[in-house]
Amino acid sequence: LLKKALLFFLFFPFSSFLLVKGSVFGDSVTQPENSLSVSEGGSVKLDCSYSTGHSNPDLYWYRQLPDGTLQFILYRDNSRRKDADFTKGRFLADQTDPQKSFPLTISNVEKGDALMYFCALRL
Repeated sequence: LLKKALLFFLFFPFSSFLLVKGSVFGDSVTQPENSLSVSEGGSVKLDCSYSTGHSNPDLYWYRQLPDGTLQFILYRDNSRRKDADFTKGRFLADQTDPQKSFPLTISNVEKGDALMYFCALRL
């Protein structure tokens, strides 16, 4: 009955994490420090921008489950993509390279989506 009126919160961490092989300078991932609210069944876009000198970075989205475990959502690079089975086409992200942006769009938001989300870069 009240299902459509409920608000769900999607949290961004204060800082994102960067997965790096070796020592690299000038590579970073940035997410806004904020929380977003969206009605169940709605859509939301989570922003992520990155900086790197590499032409084909590996970009990831994860979310933190209530027990603290990080759950893989999806992965993209210039030629490959992988999505977790649970995404069911509701989680979409594509790398936009001159803007160096990697936003995650969640459609048909469910209660279980009210978690903390992390964008990551691996070189």
